Amino acid sequence: MILLRPLNAADIPRLVTALQDAELSLITAGDAPPVSDLQAAAFWQGILANPTPDRRYFGIEPSPGQIGAGELVGACSLQHIDTRNRHAELRIFILATEYRGMGYGTEAVCELLRYGFDMLRLDKVYLGVYDFNEAGLRSYERVGFHYEGRFRHMLHYQGRYHDEWRMRLFRSEWKRDLTPPTEGLRPYHAGDLDSALNLLQQQMNLSDREDARTVLRRLWRQIDRDVHVLQVEGMLVALMTVPADGVPRPARDVVCEPAHQIMLERALASG
Repeated sequence: MILLRPLNAADIPRLVTALQDAELSLITAGDAPPVSDLQAAAFWQGILANPTPDRRYFGIEPSPGQIGAGELVGACSLQHIDTRNRHAELRIFILATEYRGMGYGTEAVCELLRYGFDMLRLDKVYLGVYDFNEAGLRSYERVGFHYEGRFRHMLHYQGRYHDEWRMRLFRSEWKRDLTPPTEGLRPYHAGDLDSALNLLQQQMNLSDREDARTVLRRLWRQIDRDVHVLQVEGMLVALMTVPADGVPRPARDVVCEPAHQIMLERALASG
């Protein structure tokens, strides 16, 4: 769907123009002071002329046959690469509004994760996203990022303060999510999203999927607990939270199809 490629000098005008987009600037840089086209061009020229081992920049280009094929539609990077402790920060932006909401950003994140975990041998990739950036939150959730913390009142925008959510993905979680979800009681898998929303909506009598998403997001954001599910014959039939530290304590926030309640109790009892 997309290609990640090195940035080059021909990309600079597009990158500079993107900085004129107030919405994009707010999402990526918060309330950083505006810069002139000359300053923006100098920044990107410096990135191209002085590559350093602690950062990797890529252009996002749709594959042949896709809308925008052959054009630079965005950029992404791994920053603050720490080879000793094996972690890095992920950043991404889509340049123009006509290319947003098409899945290019999510696909680029997946490719950048592959590069970070396979090529750089990282153990953890992390990022920050403001709470008003709903598209970003949904994209990272779908890929499988986990909530790791909340920085309160990090940005004042449209008359109120906004929080920044910190999210992360471990190499072990990424590798697990590359394979199909398994049967039985297990950790939540990135591929469970649609099934989890359906289960919540049906079993909690919620009016629509957005209400179900709100519930699921509330479970994800319990920093001291992890979301687990029960899968039976390929169907997700129960969802709950368990302690993140691995200490055996009762599951909470349990949502289960009535027909599988006994099976869930047995699965929890057996550990």
